[in-house]
Amino acid sequence: MRAAYAQIFDSRRKAVNQAIQPKLDPNDAIEQRAEFLLQQRKQAIYRRTDRMFGGLMIFQWVAGIVAALVVSPWAWAGTSSSLHIHVWEAVLLGGAVTVFPAALAFFRPGETLTRYSIAIGQMLMSALLIHLSGGRIETHFHVFGSLAFLAFYRDWRVFVPATLVVATDHFVRGVFWPQSVFGVLAASQWRWVEHAGWVIFENIFLVQACLQGVAELRDSSRKQAELEATTEAATAASRAKSEFLANMSHEIRTPMNGIMGMTEILMDTDLNPEQTEYLNLVKTSSDSLLQVINDVLDFSKIEAGKLDIDPVLFSLRETLSDAIKPLSIKAGQKDLELACHVQPDVPNDLFGDPTRLRQIVVNLVGNALKFTESGEVVVQAKVDSRAGDDIVLHLSVRDTGVGIAPEKQKIIFDSFTQADGSMTRKYGGTGLGLTISSRLAEIMGGRVWVESEVGKGSTFHFTLCFRLQPERAHPETRLTDTIVNCEGMSVLVVDDNQTNRRILQEMLSGWGLRPTLADSGRTALVALQAVKDAGKPYPLIVIDAHMPEMDGFTLAEQIIAIREFRSTPIIMLTSAGQPGDARRCRELGFAAYLCKPVRQSELLEVVSSALSKSATNHVPQASAPRIVRQEGRALHVLLAEDNLVNQTLASHLLEKRGYDVTAVGDGEAALVAIEGRRFDVILMDIQMPRKDGLETTAAIRAKESTTGAHLPIIALTAHAMKGDRERCLSAGMDAYISKPIRSRELFEAIDSVLQGSIAQPLTAQPLPGEKKQEAAAAPFDEALILSRTDGSHELCVLLVDTFCHEYPTRMAALRQALQQRDSTALARAAHALKGAVASFTEGRALEATVALEKIALGGDLLGADQAHERLATELDRLQAALTAFAHRQRGLKSKGQTAN
Repeated sequence: MRAAYAQIFDSRRKAVNQAIQPKLDPNDAIEQRAEFLLQQRKQAIYRRTDRMFGGLMIFQWVAGIVAALVVSPWAWAGTSSSLHIHVWEAVLLGGAVTVFPAALAFFRPGETLTRYSIAIGQMLMSALLIHLSGGRIETHFHVFGSLAFLAFYRDWRVFVPATLVVATDHFVRGVFWPQSVFGVLAASQWRWVEHAGWVIFENIFLVQACLQGVAELRDSSRKQAELEATTEAATAASRAKSEFLANMSHEIRTPMNGIMGMTEILMDTDLNPEQTEYLNLVKTSSDSLLQVINDVLDFSKIEAGKLDIDPVLFSLRETLSDAIKPLSIKAGQKDLELACHVQPDVPNDLFGDPTRLRQIVVNLVGNALKFTESGEVVVQAKVDSRAGDDIVLHLSVRDTGVGIAPEKQKIIFDSFTQADGSMTRKYGGTGLGLTISSRLAEIMGGRVWVESEVGKGSTFHFTLCFRLQPERAHPETRLTDTIVNCEGMSVLVVDDNQTNRRILQEMLSGWGLRPTLADSGRTALVALQAVKDAGKPYPLIVIDAHMPEMDGFTLAEQIIAIREFRSTPIIMLTSAGQPGDARRCRELGFAAYLCKPVRQSELLEVVSSALSKSATNHVPQASAPRIVRQEGRALHVLLAEDNLVNQTLASHLLEKRGYDVTAVGDGEAALVAIEGRRFDVILMDIQMPRKDGLETTAAIRAKESTTGAHLPIIALTAHAMKGDRERCLSAGMDAYISKPIRSRELFEAIDSVLQGSIAQPLTAQPLPGEKKQEAAAAPFDEALILSRTDGSHELCVLLVDTFCHEYPTRMAALRQALQQRDSTALARAAHALKGAVASFTEGRALEATVALEKIALGGDLLGADQAHERLATELDRLQAALTAFAHRQRGLKSKGQTAN
């Protein structure tokens, strides 16, 4: 192990050295970059100044014409007049001087020719204006102004042609037309030298200004080049750090998963009390270490700016319930009430990042449970503000714990800081949970703050911004339609906790029911006696299992003993982690039982079932007759499925029912199989290599068009999405079922097509009170896979072995596709892995697989590396849980015990 880690650190050191190698000799690169930036800035100045001079020269031309027209528009000869020669000179000579440089300024700005042409043209325009004014000394200042404007270029070389033009103009006209340049009929032959000297005098200062300006540009360009080099080096170091953390995350999690998995296996063996205590300590410590690793990685991502927000459409109430559900076990162990109260006016369907919302809630609720010894922890959500389609939610986590001193309430949001930072502190932790929550809230457009009083508890508030989805109907509204006929019915609610009673009252009232609240068992019995005497018994009773004085089970037994309420459906609310509650509920024949905190959709489902189907809920429905044989022989089924886990599961389920199964791995093999043998029905996977299910079905139907035969085909789809049924039917399929394969759906589909009816898409319906476990708490749901395998533990173990054997190959294909940046191969590999994972879990491992497949199908692999890392982590957890399960089942079998 030490050698392996040494190799990892050595490889990372080399990668970091390679990333920062340019810093070993940076001068050349910095100089080249500085020179590039200098030239880039010069070009920007040249282009900008060219355009300025283009406009200036056109303006001067027009101004010269106007001046000529105003000063001397006409020339007189006796009584006759004509347009003065100065006007023609202003128009023609001004145009000749202006048009070419101005055109270059607008059409070829930044070029050397343009710059020199403008310098010459500007000086010629000065000469023209001096001529038009009759050589007035005031007009000579135009020369000096033009030279100052040319300094805008910060190129001293433009003064060379400009000075030559001025000197030449003054010399030539001073000799031949002195009045046009000096305003006198006879001028000194050296006067042009005086004027040229003044021009050169000004040029000395202008050239110096240009050189200083270029030096400043060069200095700022070098500083920017150095800053860019420093930033690039920092980015490379940050990238190397991120890669290092990603690799170390995987390397640390892998042995951690092994430790945790093997600990679970050991805990299922015969142990004495001392060994059990030691293993519990190992499990608790490993869980804590894994949480610390997760916090440190999240914090490092936030610090590096690498933590991304992934907005999707989600259900607020379901997300909050999913977040706090796993924490209910810890709450139950400490005898705390854990509740979630979402006000009725809060919209359910939002667009945002549910994963980060869940992370904030888990951090804050986990802290609240840690620092609370008695009382309750309540999560509340309400609307803070709305603006169009944007909404700000105000969420809070209130506890009745130890509280936080005022001087500690600000520093607890700092990294690695706790309210009790002493060496003798009672509560553990890294001090990163609140920091991460605060940063996440800021990233999502909100903030976090706390209100607390020592000895009375704390309330952590946070706000988050989301987008509304007004076009989508709320799931609760759709489900309420099932009990619309029960509107106005009375329901008795018995719970000793005031918060829970208020939450249940809001839920039930929102569905049109009339709840009657009782805070104890004795109060409930009084209410029952009152309605009994009035002849209007309650059609439904909801009871909290754990209450003082008289608990829920004792109350339920007394209610059942009353003849008028013997058949009244009872829904029991129990605390997670309380052993024996589920068994007692089944023994007493309750309509349903739910674990607190109660999810709104779950409660609505069981209430609907209890009110509308109470007469049939306790009586198992007779199964429809299975078609196993036809014409005195076993039915022949062709199974076309490339995923080995799904192929094994379907084959064993079919063979267990007496079917004769032939399994193939792709569409072409299926076409070959039906050529050599007669089949009664085909189970066809949609996505397979070589030839997919839709293409294979089309080939079968094309051949049947000439024979008149019809072979029933049932599609196996990864998930029942909108449009799947239409695509399958248009391809010629008779029915379809969604993966993961469930025995009831499978046989109902087979029966339907063999009886001549077309099956609708089937989805599994949970039983009343059935609770979906959070993937973080149970990566492998044993009850789920048992329900899909008709309760066969042997088949479960076989599927686990098949998955563990196939898993490395699937992951290798994923990694290869990711390294080659082949989105098509990546999508195909992720889809194949998804089919196998879905047979065991509907939790995080499946979500991670679906997320990676979605990225690959999009074609843009940005974020694929992070998705692959998450998938590898979740699959390691799943594999550890599956291995523990298989080991446990083999141990039971070796002892001669049954697994059912």
